[in-house]
Amino acid sequence: MSERNIVAAVDIGTNTVICLIGSKNEAGNKIDILGHSMVASAGVRRGVVFNIHEVVASVNNAVKKATRDLDVQVRKLYVNVAGQKLRTIETRLSKTFGESRIIQREDVRELFQKAKHTDPGYDDKVYHVINQSYTVDGETGIHNPCGAPGAELVAEYRLVIGPKSYEELLRTGLEKAGFELVRCIVNPVAASEAVLSSDEKEAGVVLVDFGGGTTSVSLYYDSVLRHLGMIPFGGNVVTHDIKEGCSIVLRQAESLKVQYGVAMGEQASENMVVTIPGINGWEPKEISFKSLAYIVQARMEEIVESVCFQIEKSGFIDTLGAGIVITGGGAKLDRLTNLVKYKSGMDARIGIPANGIVDEKDKPVMTPQYATAFGLLKKAVFDTNANNDEVIVKKPKRKLFKAQSESIMQRLSLFFNEEEDSEL
Repeated sequence: MSERNIVAAVDIGTNTVICLIGSKNEAGNKIDILGHSMVASAGVRRGVVFNIHEVVASVNNAVKKATRDLDVQVRKLYVNVAGQKLRTIETRLSKTFGESRIIQREDVRELFQKAKHTDPGYDDKVYHVINQSYTVDGETGIHNPCGAPGAELVAEYRLVIGPKSYEELLRTGLEKAGFELVRCIVNPVAASEAVLSSDEKEAGVVLVDFGGGTTSVSLYYDSVLRHLGMIPFGGNVVTHDIKEGCSIVLRQAESLKVQYGVAMGEQASENMVVTIPGINGWEPKEISFKSLAYIVQARMEEIVESVCFQIEKSGFIDTLGAGIVITGGGAKLDRLTNLVKYKSGMDARIGIPANGIVDEKDKPVMTPQYATAFGLLKKAVFDTNANNDEVIVKKPKRKLFKAQSESIMQRLSLFFNEEEDSEL
C-alpha cells in the first residue's frame, strides 16, 4: 500500500467530531476503512467555529484515536464546512468564438474557472461550483457541450457560497496544530456523496441532514444540485425543550432524547414511564413516554416545516420522484420518517453511507451519523488533484470494527453517560 493512497477526513460537528482514515481498496473502486473515531466536540455553535483552540483540541483527539491502532502520522486533512450563512446563488457566463467551431473541453474549463473565482461580495467566497446546464447558439438544456459546433457557449452555474472566515479560521487553527487543510467541503455536498444514489439524484430527491446545531436541506434534480438551504437549529433545541419541559438538567435531557425520544406523540407508549434520579438528595422524577414524545414532536414539527418551506422555495417541489432522504445524527430519532412523511406528503427513508463506498466488512460503522465523514473521505480518496504524500504510513493494522462497534453500543446503552454526545 503506497503512502500516497492514505487520506484522512474530519467531520467537525456541533456535538461530535468524527475522523475517518482510509484508502482505495485493491480493486480501486471502493474505500478501505483503516481507522475511525468519534469524540465530543467543543468550540462549535450551530455548525460555526467560535473557539478555534477547543476545535483543534477536539480534532487532535479524534485523529489520535482514529490512528491509535495504526502506525500512521496524519499531516493533511479534508474537513467539512457548515453554518447557517451557507447558501447558493446563480450565475451565467458566456464565451463567444466569432465564428462557428467545435467546442473543446478547454472552453468549458475556462468558464468553470471564471465561475470558481467569482467574487460574491460581503466577505464571502465560492466553496463549490455546480454545473446546471449549457446553451450553444441558443440551443438550451445541453449537459455536455464538448464536441458540439457553435459560435457562442453559455454556461449556467449554481455557486455554493459562504463567509470566508468559515475556512480561514479552520485553516489557521489546524496549521498551528501541525495539520494542512487540503480542502473544505460543504456539509450537505459531502453527505450527498455518501447516501444518495445517481438514480435518486436524477429522479429528484431532497437530502435532509439533521445535525446538533443546524439542519441542511439540499435538493437534486436531473443529477444536479438545484437548491441548498440551512436551517439554524437542529437536535440541540429538542434537548433544551426536554430540559425545560421536564425540569431536569441538560445531560439528563440528552439521555432521555437519545434512548426514549419518539418523533410522534400518538405512537409513544401510553403507560410507560422513566424514572430520573434526583440530584443532590432531591426526589426522583417520573416522566411518561407520552409526555416526552409530545415535547419532541412539537419541536421536530417546527424543523420539518422549515424543511418543507425550503423545498417549496426551491421551485422543484413537483419534480421530486424519489422523495426525502434523512441522514445525520438526528436520523436516529425513532419514528422520524413517519413524521416527515406526515408533514411533507412525500416518501422518506433513512440515509446511511452504504452507497457503494466501502466493502462489506466495514458495514458495522455505516450509520447516518457518519454520513458527512464518509462523504468527505470519498471526496478525499478520489481527489486526483490532491497531493497527500505527507501522510506517513509504516505498518497499517486493520481495526476490529465489529468488537469496537459493540463496545460503542454498550456505552450508549448506559443511561446517564456524560462522556457520550449525540449529533441529534
